[in-house]
Amino acid sequence: MIPFFLAALATQAKPAVQTIPRELDAQRIPTFKTGGNVLIRHGRVLTVTKGFLDGADVLIQNGKIVAVGMNLTVPAGVKVIDATGKFVTPGIVDAHSHRGVDDINEIDTISAEVSIADVINPDQIGIYNSLASGITTQLALHGSANPVGGQSVIIKSKWRRPPEEFVFPGAPREIKFALGENPTGWGGQRYPASRMGVETVYRRAFNDARDYMKRWDDYRAQASDPKIAPPRKDLRLEALAGVLRRDIRVQCHSYRQDEIMMMVRLREEFGFNLTLQHGLETYKVAPELAAAGIPVSVFGDAFAYKLEVIDSMPMATTILDKAGVLVSVNTDTFGGPVPLTLDAAKAIRYGTSPERALRMVTINPAMELGVANRVGSIETGKDGDIAIWDGYPLSVYTKCAMTLIEGEPFFERRDQFGVDKAAMRADLPVAKTYSPDLPVPAQASSYVITGATVHPVSGPEQKGASVLFTNGRIVAVGAKISAPGGTVRVDGRGLHVWPGLIDGGAQLGLTEFGQVSQATDARENGSFNPDLKATTAVNPDSFNFPKVRYNGITTARIYPQGGEVAGQSGIVRTLGGSPEEMRISDTMGLDVYVPEGVALGARYQMSPNDFSEAQTRVRDYRKALRERFEAAGRYLAAKDAGEPMPNDIKMEAMRPYLKGEKPVLFHARDESAIRWTLAFAKEMKLKAVLVGAADAWRVTKEVKASGIPILVVPPVAQCPGEDSIVDEYDPYDTPMAFGTLLRRAGIAFAFASEDWETAMNLPLRVGRMCAFGLPHDAAMRALTLDSAKILGLDRDYGSLEAGKVANVIVTDGDPLEATTSLRFLFIEGKPVPLVSRYTELYKRYKALADQSDEVTFVGRLGTYKYYNMDQVVGQA
Repeated sequence: MIPFFLAALATQAKPAVQTIPRELDAQRIPTFKTGGNVLIRHGRVLTVTKGFLDGADVLIQNGKIVAVGMNLTVPAGVKVIDATGKFVTPGIVDAHSHRGVDDINEIDTISAEVSIADVINPDQIGIYNSLASGITTQLALHGSANPVGGQSVIIKSKWRRPPEEFVFPGAPREIKFALGENPTGWGGQRYPASRMGVETVYRRAFNDARDYMKRWDDYRAQASDPKIAPPRKDLRLEALAGVLRRDIRVQCHSYRQDEIMMMVRLREEFGFNLTLQHGLETYKVAPELAAAGIPVSVFGDAFAYKLEVIDSMPMATTILDKAGVLVSVNTDTFGGPVPLTLDAAKAIRYGTSPERALRMVTINPAMELGVANRVGSIETGKDGDIAIWDGYPLSVYTKCAMTLIEGEPFFERRDQFGVDKAAMRADLPVAKTYSPDLPVPAQASSYVITGATVHPVSGPEQKGASVLFTNGRIVAVGAKISAPGGTVRVDGRGLHVWPGLIDGGAQLGLTEFGQVSQATDARENGSFNPDLKATTAVNPDSFNFPKVRYNGITTARIYPQGGEVAGQSGIVRTLGGSPEEMRISDTMGLDVYVPEGVALGARYQMSPNDFSEAQTRVRDYRKALRERFEAAGRYLAAKDAGEPMPNDIKMEAMRPYLKGEKPVLFHARDESAIRWTLAFAKEMKLKAVLVGAADAWRVTKEVKASGIPILVVPPVAQCPGEDSIVDEYDPYDTPMAFGTLLRRAGIAFAFASEDWETAMNLPLRVGRMCAFGLPHDAAMRALTLDSAKILGLDRDYGSLEAGKVANVIVTDGDPLEATTSLRFLFIEGKPVPLVSRYTELYKRYKALADQSDEVTFVGRLGTYKYYNMDQVVGQA
């Protein structure tokens, strides 16, 4: 490893040779200052509360918005930003973040006396990345390890400014409460260990706080008597007393409806100010929350990272909003850029208007945090916190161009990879209606979709065309098709027809949800298991399969994890009543895991001894991996030569891979691991595929020369996910521009979700890359035909061509856009109902939310009257 690092240093010493973009802190600082005085000219202004003003100006002076309108006069000395063609919104508000702090948790059952304000760090790169996502205000919360956590702090995203400028001046005080598994799942003897115990913690704590308040009230009533000593001051009880006086607002981590209603009852009893954070089952009790005036901040569609969130669904924000609950979406993240606006966009697909969806990341969270008088909308008198976007902000195709706080630029996009000119742009969306009860064509052996825009992928799109398939195979694609008798016709007018999407690597059917060992079969013990087959453990009844079908994924590679040689990938259909019905291939490829090298920057963060030991571990691991292949090669050579020897199942499993008959899939992330893989695959004459390979953009010439394709893991498309870079000084947009860089270099690639939960959002994740230069047709090819080629499936899958398997999706728009819905789905030529646990839950709970404003709701807890939530929360 040492020669590698020396070579890297030598490269850095010759600027003429260095072609890798870097993003040092100095390059992350905007190129100009305004002093808080700026005119944003000719923007497409989404004010949030005052409508849409196309081609309008926003004037900010001394950090405050002083005018919004057409053709405003530029005061002397005011900087002008030309926003022609760009969308201008208030800065995004994140109601739940862990950015800008150096620690987040204490483990005592109650730690109300501690404060996040004591550990804020404005220099954290996560603050810069939030600016790149348009976020200007965020609540930096204590963690969820205990029922009563520490006090939290609202911050402005003023990266690298002094702490006193970092904290939102005059913002309400906040404190973190937590319910569910987070505070109960510690094990051992810590109390509480159940939801029953969590309630008692609050009740006992509030009673202690009431007693404490009474002692002080009694003392103050007699304070003139010098003989009476003041009570002992208790910082913990002081904070809890502040909660009961409503001086400190409660932000409560919650998931299940039972614990949610427990907290609502406590709020009713003790009268504190409450906002429910996460609250992923709040939609189940939406009428009660609306009547009680309790706001909610949720995720867009995260649902399977632990058992207690499996009933989370993307329709939740729509149900809550229509029920009258003040609802926002949040990130709950620490470091990388986040798709928060994309999470808000998902609500549009399910019937929320674009205007209401935008409120969920602007004025609504501002109201929840008690700062809506300052931020959350573009209005005169408010802080000049502005995000400027190159397209409509609630779209996969949009990126933030500039972020200003109080009129001062804190983020200015630099196009280091030269991708912006080719990037896609999004315009204003249209409102959509949603129904969970979509028609399913009648059962037949032959179907024809007529009058649609057909996208074969293997050729140009065809408008007003038809697709005919019989007995599971495509018969014809074109404008004039003669269908046989008995063919079921599907009206495709106004719709789009595509081949089914392919996930190049997922954990579907292997992992049901996170944090419970019995819910996953993805990993085996041992370091050398080439005879394992991932498809053996695929559960056809996994609730994750209907969810990926709902977004158009019809085929997936399922792969194992663990050790050096983890086992063999297989290919499955995403529909089937048994493993045999789902399985296309159970030995598609061999999954091998290559350890990352030790980052060059690590030598400045580790002791020389630790650094040397880390290098040795990587060397030894790679040496062991090489020895596995060499031993298998010797065994096979001897066996083929007829030498008498016992049959070794593991070694026999290596045969098609060492013979170059099937691909070896090398999971290699950083440059060092990629370079090692390229050399090793060439030496061993392997048919190789790189998986992940996040650093491949650094070595495109070498990868191109090798002819090895890549299964790219695209950027995230849901919170609490966040994008990550390999090196801290890689440009922030490296994950999003990655596909463009590979295409530019002529490297073959496809996409893999590498997950079970976020697999359903694979199309959206790919769409984000189109905002950074990847052409739409290339993105769709990589999700279909190019993926089929890399996986060895292109004879039967990946495009709409005669003779191929009829995996067909019919959409009402662009499959990569968050607001698009499937209308019909065919797998192997059979119509598939577009139903899932999501649709079942939606139909069950939507009726509870179908109430009108200002009506009396006789609910499960009694009789409530609806209130105007904006007024209720604003006054609070």
